[in-house]
Amino acid sequence: MSTARLTGLDPKSAERLSHIGKTDLLVGVPSYNCAHTIGYVLHQVARGLKKYFPEQKSLILISDGGSQDGTKQVVEAIKLDGVDRLFTTYTGLAGKGSAVRAILETSSALNAQGTAMFDSDLRSITPEWCKIVLEAASNEADLIAPLYIRHKYDGTITNNLCYPFTQAVYGLKVRQPIGGDFGLSASLVTNLLKSPLWKSAYIQRFGVDIFITHTAIARGFTVKEAFLGSKIHEAKDPGAEIAAMFVQVAGSMFTCARDYYEYWRRVSRSEPVPLLEYPFSFPGPEPVKVVPSRLHSGFKETLANKRAILRDVLEQDLFETLSEASSSQRISIPPEVWARTVYSFACACARETDDGRFNELLSSLRGLWLGKVCSFLLETEKMTDEEADRFTEQEAAVFEEQKPFLLSHYFTG
Repeated sequence: MSTARLTGLDPKSAERLSHIGKTDLLVGVPSYNCAHTIGYVLHQVARGLKKYFPEQKSLILISDGGSQDGTKQVVEAIKLDGVDRLFTTYTGLAGKGSAVRAILETSSALNAQGTAMFDSDLRSITPEWCKIVLEAASNEADLIAPLYIRHKYDGTITNNLCYPFTQAVYGLKVRQPIGGDFGLSASLVTNLLKSPLWKSAYIQRFGVDIFITHTAIARGFTVKEAFLGSKIHEAKDPGAEIAAMFVQVAGSMFTCARDYYEYWRRVSRSEPVPLLEYPFSFPGPEPVKVVPSRLHSGFKETLANKRAILRDVLEQDLFETLSEASSSQRISIPPEVWARTVYSFACACARETDDGRFNELLSSLRGLWLGKVCSFLLETEKMTDEEADRFTEQEAAVFEEQKPFLLSHYFTG
């Protein structure tokens, strides 16, 4: 095995891999300051590998971003019943994407038949997650995206941006396109590593998940979903904690859209994704608390402070509708308005060549997204999780109906 291509791993880890030589299965865990949760994740992964793949050689790779909270000590101390693990501090720009790239490089170098990636903050992962994801990645699909049961206010970037955009633009109803807990075939790993899009800072950070999903679709790989029960993790308040994440995810999504335009411009309708299921027990989702007043304030500030850029991007009727919504006691943003707003920013980003301006566009969209999330909260406050999920599906269908607006305004030059 050549370690020359392992640019994302520290030298000691690369040297250790040269002695491993080959593995059948690789499980990668991107990590950063997660000492309180990673032990449980590794324990469940090891149980799954030992129970369901006892005859296959496997490795757990923890790709860390320089944790200072004792994460490495937890990883090294935990007993994993004979399953090999390797802790490495990845190199490059600090971010999840750099961690993932180190995992993909390792998978390729070790000629793994199947690769799984699980987030380090999971509290609902079970051994069965390993079984269903790795079996599919090794034998029947190139990308296995997770399908979870989630609280209605968990996954606000997914529900109000990434899912409807993925369904409408790329034509596949991948419900969790940034779920993070993926399975990947060896051929998809190879293809991802060759992508020139890794140069994007958005993809090197939290934009990596949407990059993986949209690349798999646009390049013709087989995509399936795996039902994984509930996702219980360290959920974040959209009004306070995920500003950078939104910008990175949206930046990656629009960067991919510009690159894959020739693919998606020919997509006229969406299709469901084949679902893989395995019987296992799981807890219900935990409630997620969100503060609507904080969302409302951020939305109003955006309309007030980003007036020039919003007028430049949005048609007059869209700008006026959003302005009226921001001054209302109960924000209501119709799905048609939101779909056209997102598409308007996708078009503006496709034309933009200045990195600073590109980032300013994303920051402005984030402020409008705060208003959309507030609208979603108010419209679904009396709904069950299941009813709210159906509401999200209906809004995604509107994105699909509005795709001609995107196509008529999009310019890649």
